[in-house]
Parts: sequence; C-alpha cells; structure tokens
Amino acid sequence: MNNINTFISKVNKIKSVIIVTSMVLALTACGGGTTPKKVTVIEATTVVTIDYQNIINETISDNIPGVILLVESPEQSFLGSAGVENIERQNPMQVHHTMPTASAGKPMIGLLATMLADDHLLNLDDTIDTWLSKDILSQIPNSAEITLRQLLNHTSGIYNYTENEGYLDFLVAEPDKVKTDTDFLVFALNQSVSFKPGEGSKYSNTGYLLAGLIMDQVLGIHHSTALRERILVPLGMDATYYIGIEKDKGDFISGYHQFDDHDTTHETKSYLENVSEASSPVVSSVEDMALFLKSVVTEQSFINDSIRNEFFGSLPNHSNGVYGLGINVDPIGDNTAYYHAGLDYGYHTQNIYIKEKDLSITAFINCSTAPICESTMDSLIRKVVANEL
Repeated sequence: MNNINTFISKVNKIKSVIIVTSMVLALTACGGGTTPKKVTVIEATTVVTIDYQNIINETISDNIPGVILLVESPEQSFLGSAGVENIERQNPMQVHHTMPTASAGKPMIGLLATMLADDHLLNLDDTIDTWLSKDILSQIPNSAEITLRQLLNHTSGIYNYTENEGYLDFLVAEPDKVKTDTDFLVFALNQSVSFKPGEGSKYSNTGYLLAGLIMDQVLGIHHSTALRERILVPLGMDATYYIGIEKDKGDFISGYHQFDDHDTTHETKSYLENVSEASSPVVSSVEDMALFLKSVVTEQSFINDSIRNEFFGSLPNHSNGVYGLGINVDPIGDNTAYYHAGLDYGYHTQNIYIKEKDLSITAFINCSTAPICESTMDSLIRKVVANEL
C-alpha cells in the first residue's frame, strides 16, 4: 500500500467546510490544504497486530474528550471506545453512543435521490426550476441551468451557505427552535457563484439543502420519511434518525468546540438538537454508519445495479478517483475506497469502506476544534489504514 497521507488528504476534502474562521461569539463558557507527503511502506514478512484499544486510549487528552472506533474485516472485528461523552459529568464513552455525523450523512441523501429517480419520481438531469419556486430561483444565479445531479455532485457552482458569517449566529440562536432547510437557505441566496453549472467542481452544502427541498416537493412530505422507509428500516439502522425532525427517536452525546478567539471549550449539543439540514442529515452510531456504507457497495438485495452505478457516478476528481452523488470513490493501491467524512461544531466522523479487503473503518470523535481534533482523527485513521492494508 502506498501514499497513505494522500488518501487521508482526499478523505478530508469531503468534510463539510463549516467552521467560520472570523467569528467571535459572546457565548457562556462551559469550559487549505497541505501537500501530501509520500509514505514508504516496507512490507513485513509477519503480521503485526495493533492494539486498537490501546491506540484510542492514548488518543484521549484535554482536547479530545472521547473516541469510538470500529474496524471490521474478515480477519478481525474491533469495536471500542475511550474517554468520556460528557466532560462535566465524566460519563464514559460507550460503543453504542450516537452523535451527529454531519456530511458523512450526505451519501444517504444522494442515494435517496437516486432511488427516487430509479422509481421515475424525478429526473436527476432536470433543472431545479422543475420543482423550486420562482421566489427561490430568482435569488440563485444560473438556476435555470443547474440540475439536481449537479447539486449532488458539487458541480453547480452555487454558493456554500455555511461560509456566510450569519450562518453561525443563526445556528446558535434560539436553540429550542426547530430550523430546517428553508431557514438555512437564506444564507445562500443572492450570493455570487464560483462557476457556471457543470464547468467546475467545488464543495457546497447548499446543493444538499436544495436537494432536500426538491425531494420534499416530489414526495409531498419531508424526505426524512422516505429516508427511513427506503434506507434506515430495510438496513436495520435502528440507531439512526434524522436530526431535529426525528429527535423523539433518540439522543446523542455532547460535542465540544473552541470558537475563534476564545480559549474556552463550549459544549455544542444544544445548538444542534433542533437543527435539520439535508447537508448534515443524521444522528447515528459507528455500527450503523459502517453497515450503510458496506451495504451500498456490496448488498445486492438492497439496491439494484442501476441505482448503484448512478450513485457512484463517473465524475473524475483531481486525484484520479470519482465523486458520485454524495460519495467519494478513490483508488488506494490495488484497492478501492468508498468514503465520506463529516465535521460539525463539536463532532467529527470518518466513514470508510475498502471493497477488496471487505474492510470497514468508522470513527467518531466528539470535538471539532481545528487543528487538534482534525489532526487527531487523521492520525487515528492513518494508523488503521496502514495496519489493515
């Protein structure tokens, strides 16, 4: 296996870019990229087994409250946790604990849209003016040319609403109020675009807000109902639910973040409990997230080949892989990695499935402060990938 750092770099580029770098918040305290370096791997003549429990135990620090790690292959199965799910109460992190998975849930939205297309309920290549109101369309440049497919594979050029400075203020205000795609869309309207539809590729969470609204229009109900009926229930993802909209179905652990220009750590759970964004749709467990990704790649009875091929897509990215409709597919040596990461205030998820090894790697960390939380996750995943491949 070669170039582990390159793979980690590619994984990270699929994270939600939501951390606003210039905001200073008056909150009550509760406490670009680099050039990947080549890694030379010397093939060993004997198998060296890494103690994953020891690794995650050593991952815990003053900055990293808790970790959950799943590593599953035909050769071994590891599911472990370390640290705490809540700093104040010092409750131990448990392997069954759930948390918001942020953009790691985007593949579920992309797959649902693909399944609806397979049922001829919508066409991925229709332009968004097929479904959305004139009021919304008039405030989105090039709206008559943007297709649903382009929203899902980040080639629409549309402005990323999480980069708007007003987004964070709105997110943390009135935490008891349910906030949905329509509420957050305001921060994407009347903004400049990066390029004309189909003429470039740039990650934009706004595409998933609009995709969610389009599916609501097609279904006549919130798309969370179809997500549950078509994906969560058939796969037995009992620990997974749509954040905010289905909050009666579960609870999730505390998350922690240090906002810019503040040295104090803030518990962020209350800000996200009532937030429902199709760009960050689900609360889940590591086992459910691993099950979903593996099932999409391998389970023949779950989706047909037509859906699978459409979902994985054929859009080349700059690193010789492809980005489908919410899923990244990249070569890693002689293997193929399917993955998507998630980063939200207080929470960091990595979800990876390597097909040829039948290898699932899923990790949760309940912090998001850059760079320590991100670099810690990267280091953990790098160790696992190096050991398994």
